[in-house]
Amino acid sequence: MRKNLVVDGDKVSELARRRGTSESGAVREAVDFALAAEEVMAAIHGLHARGGIDDVFGRMPDEADD
Repeated sequence: MRKNLVVDGDKVSELARRRGTSESGAVREAVDFALAAEEVMAAIHGLHARGGIDDVFGRMPDEADD
Protein backbone atom coordinates (compact mmCIF):
# COMPACT_ATOMS: atom_id res chain seq x y z
CA MET A 1 0.00 0.00 0.00
CA ARG A 2 1.33 3.42 -0.85
CA LYS A 3 1.46 6.08 1.84
CA ASN A 4 2.41 9.70 1.55
CA LEU A 5 4.80 10.42 4.44
CA VAL A 6 6.94 13.35 5.48
CA VAL A 7 10.34 12.03 6.59
CA ASP A 8 13.90 13.30 6.78
CA GLY A 9 15.21 12.33 3.35
CA ASP A 10 18.86 12.42 4.40
CA LYS A 11 18.20 10.03 7.29
CA VAL A 12 16.23 7.64 5.09
CA SER A 13 19.02 7.69 2.51
CA GLU A 14 21.63 7.01 5.20
CA LEU A 15 19.61 4.14 6.64
CA ALA A 16 19.17 2.63 3.19
CA ARG A 17 22.89 2.96 2.49
CA ARG A 18 23.82 1.31 5.80
CA ARG A 19 21.38 -1.55 5.24
CA GLY A 20 22.25 -1.98 1.59
CA THR A 21 18.65 -1.65 0.48
CA SER A 22 16.33 0.78 -1.24
CA GLU A 23 14.91 3.73 0.64
CA SER A 24 11.45 2.11 0.56
CA GLY A 25 12.94 -1.12 1.90
CA ALA A 26 14.73 0.76 4.66
CA VAL A 27 11.50 2.44 5.77
CA ARG A 28 9.63 -0.89 5.74
CA GLU A 29 12.40 -2.48 7.83
CA ALA A 30 12.37 0.45 10.26
CA VAL A 31 8.60 0.08 10.77
CA ASP A 32 8.99 -3.68 11.30
CA PHE A 33 11.80 -3.05 13.79
CA ALA A 34 9.73 -0.49 15.73
CA LEU A 35 6.79 -2.90 15.97
CA ALA A 36 9.04 -5.76 17.11
CA ALA A 37 10.71 -3.51 19.70
CA GLU A 38 7.31 -2.67 21.18
CA GLU A 39 6.48 -6.38 21.44
CA VAL A 40 9.80 -7.09 23.18
CA MET A 41 9.28 -4.22 25.62
CA ALA A 42 5.74 -5.43 26.38
CA ALA A 43 7.15 -8.89 27.16
CA ILE A 44 9.84 -7.40 29.41
CA HIS A 45 7.28 -5.28 31.26
CA GLY A 46 5.10 -8.37 31.65
CA LEU A 47 8.01 -10.34 33.13
CA HIS A 48 8.80 -7.47 35.48
CA ALA A 49 5.18 -7.27 36.62
CA ARG A 50 5.31 -10.98 37.44
CA GLY A 51 8.40 -10.55 39.59
CA GLY A 52 11.11 -10.95 36.97
CA ILE A 53 13.02 -14.01 35.87
CA ASP A 54 13.90 -16.79 38.29
CA ASP A 55 17.60 -17.50 37.94
CA VAL A 56 17.56 -21.16 38.90
CA PHE A 57 21.21 -21.58 37.87
CA GLY A 58 22.52 -18.49 39.71
CA ARG A 59 24.17 -17.03 36.59
CA MET A 60 22.47 -13.64 36.35
CA PRO A 61 24.05 -10.68 38.15
CA ASP A 62 22.16 -9.46 41.18
CA GLU A 63 20.54 -6.04 40.69
CA ALA A 64 22.02 -4.93 44.02
CA ASP A 65 25.51 -5.44 42.56
CA ASP A 66 25.01 -2.76 39.87
